[in-house]
Amino acid sequence: MGKNSKRAARQSRPETTIPTIVLSLLPAVLLLGIRTFAGPCVHEDGSAAACTNTGYVLLALGAVALVLCFMRLFAADKRTRRSFDLLLVIAGLLLAVLPGTALPLCMMATMRCRSLMLPFARIMGAVIALGALACELTEDHEEPTGRRRRR
Repeated sequence: MGKNSKRAARQSRPETTIPTIVLSLLPAVLLLGIRTFAGPCVHEDGSAAACTNTGYVLLALGAVALVLCFMRLFAADKRTRRSFDLLLVIAGLLLAVLPGTALPLCMMATMRCRSLMLPFARIMGAVIALGALACELTEDHEEPTGRRRRR
């Protein structure tokens, strides 16, 4: 390998920053929370509650956010990372808005889904969206002409 090819290989590697690493861990925390303490309700007779499907949707959105975070972590192009940031903002907003509005929860306010799952999903969704937005704003993007973007 010559000097130019080594330099090109070094420049194509993604820059890993602390906000990027933290953003990559947030969906994992969401998935662990939904699977452990903030999961959907289970009736005493073992039947499924009204919020069971909401828990599955939250798990699916968390898995999508986790995949997007790791794809963003290993993306070499800055425009690709920008698109992953936008997708993560959308996934975070969906995590924050859908439970309790478009996805049903149990009727009683003392049920586990209303007391734990709803606030946990809303907080984690907002944190994921804000984290992706922070990564987007703190990353040094360059214009196609090679000039830096004004802030």
